[in-house]
Amino acid sequence: MNKRNLMNNTKTRRKGSMLQDSLSKIKYLFVLAVLLVLPMQAMAGFGSDIPIIDQTDTGVDRLVAFYDTRSRDTFIQVTNTSSSGVSIHVQLFQTPGPVQQCEELNFDDFLTGHDTHVYDVENLVTNTGIDVADIPTGQYGFAVISRSGGASSSLIGMFRIIDESGYEYRTNAAGVEDAFADESVDSVINFSSANGNVLSDLVGITFVSVSGDSVFASPGVIATFGNPLDEVLIYDQVEFDTSCSQTSFSCTSTQIDKAIDNSLPNSLGQNNRICGTNVLTSNNAGWLHLPFNGFVCTDPLVGDEGECVFDPSFVGFIGLNNGNGTGSMDSWWQVGLNGILPISSGQE
Repeated sequence: MNKRNLMNNTKTRRKGSMLQDSLSKIKYLFVLAVLLVLPMQAMAGFGSDIPIIDQTDTGVDRLVAFYDTRSRDTFIQVTNTSSSGVSIHVQLFQTPGPVQQCEELNFDDFLTGHDTHVYDVENLVTNTGIDVADIPTGQYGFAVISRSGGASSSLIGMFRIIDESGYEYRTNAAGVEDAFADESVDSVINFSSANGNVLSDLVGITFVSVSGDSVFASPGVIATFGNPLDEVLIYDQVEFDTSCSQTSFSCTSTQIDKAIDNSLPNSLGQNNRICGTNVLTSNNAGWLHLPFNGFVCTDPLVGDEGECVFDPSFVGFIGLNNGNGTGSMDSWWQVGLNGILPISSGQE
């Protein structure tokens, strides 16, 4: 595998966008509540001809990306869309973590005007040329890149996860802004067996914002979905529904990367399924209804008795693949505290 070629072909230098000034004022929703996930053709192997990834057109102050080093290579790209320099703070949360769950690795970096940098998470080098501690092989988790200085709404980014068997997960990083969050309470995930998908990765990322350039995550910062009055449901292509258990996502090895159901198990063997029954016997198509129930914070650094002191956020990605060279990943959902009160034990 030639990682240098991978990074060079991932990196696309931004020449400036005529749409940037106008679109940044509109603040498009980055994630659609209803999203059809269709697979994209991945490269059969590693090389210098991996296609360039498209970038988002609007800038934000915070980017969120999933990464995975379990027999996979992950590259995270960040671009400064402004003409002036921008300082960034990079945080990578690891599960299961070398010492403890949700262990954090963080560093600062700087991007000149219209600059782009690609991070290989297993060989981390800053844009200014400084080697920093690497994410060990066998870890998976999420990265948060926050603007700490310079022009506001200036960051765009993407990530790509390349499996040793040949398939590739790639999509734009989620853009997070405190004043711009999806205030809906339901999310719908569509999936299909196009190109023979038989495996899934349903990723849920939960954290709280402690400052403009820093977030905090732990097993005690949780996003919950479903309750007895508003169930998690999975539907087949003829709209027949089956009830599923309540579920939650947090920064732990069993709660960040799940499977859809028994017919679409996790790509790397995670046993935690959203729906435990095999409802899609032919695995042809369906959709998952995940009603958002609220945030719960139990970590003493974040909240007390389930009340979140800092503003929590949730970002979701859905990945499908056939295990043999074809894969896809897309944004699933994004929700923040703006407009939504956290639901916790003891709160009516």
